[in-house]
Amino acid sequence: MNLRQMEAFRAVMMTGSVSQASQQLFKSQPAVSMLIKELEADVGFQLFERRKRRLYPTPEASYLYKEVEQIFNRIHDVSETVKDIANKQYGFLRIGCMPGPSFCFVPDILSDFLRERPRVRVSMQTRASAAVAERVASYQYDIGLAEVIGSASRQVDAEVFAFSCLCALPVDHSLADEPVIRPQMLDNEPQITLHSDHMTYHDLQKAFAAANSRMNVRLQTRFFLPALRFVERGLGVCVVDPMSVSSYRAYAPAGRLLFRPFEPDITMKCGILFAKGTVRSQMAEAFAERLREEMLALQADPLALVNDTV
Repeated sequence: MNLRQMEAFRAVMMTGSVSQASQQLFKSQPAVSMLIKELEADVGFQLFERRKRRLYPTPEASYLYKEVEQIFNRIHDVSETVKDIANKQYGFLRIGCMPGPSFCFVPDILSDFLRERPRVRVSMQTRASAAVAERVASYQYDIGLAEVIGSASRQVDAEVFAFSCLCALPVDHSLADEPVIRPQMLDNEPQITLHSDHMTYHDLQKAFAAANSRMNVRLQTRFFLPALRFVERGLGVCVVDPMSVSSYRAYAPAGRLLFRPFEPDITMKCGILFAKGTVRSQMAEAFAERLREEMLALQADPLALVNDTV
């Protein structure tokens, strides 16, 4: 039994005659009749009774028709799925993301992406940057967003973006009216930083040393979002990456913090990560393109999404 035979059988069952079935299939009547005879020979039982040049389906034909119809429905579903895959409307995407952007920055981008693709499913996991890179390299994630640091980042293909950090200040801070914040202005000022193993901490140390200013670290956190909460509470200032600022702005009450450029430039390098030497899915490439657009915009103007007060 083959698909051509089933197609002819289905057409006869649906139309009630060989002549109409042949028109539907764009085949000659003898060709359709031959396919029906071949099918009967293959299945080993009669499918139609022939009376006065008409075909009447046997009970066995009715049973078989239900099964054949399911096959053709499935073929139709597969055909529609193929179209959706080609149009990037179907699939499963596994995303790994570093903590700062995973709170709002990436979810906002992903929400817009998924709204246009109702048949796409996603798993998004928040991990430290090294863990994201490791899991991308071992094919546990299709795509990752992480800082480009250490040996883990050398295991993946990374499209790198360098973000200029901003200085977060309480809205009533004495430096609130300054357009740019420099180390000299923060001499011995309490600060909230990431831990000393983070690159931004080392770069801040160098900047303060070069300015002959004292770097007064009062609090250290592993990620920037809790650091901004401490800035809100007046415990210090914080030099923070703009993706974390974007996430903070999405949930924070207005009027608590303001953000200013910091000089000299303190950069944080983040990358869109893919496993080395693999064929990327169209879905992953489509999401990477959307993510790339937002990251390029933020890289070009880190203050673009930041009001005077947040």
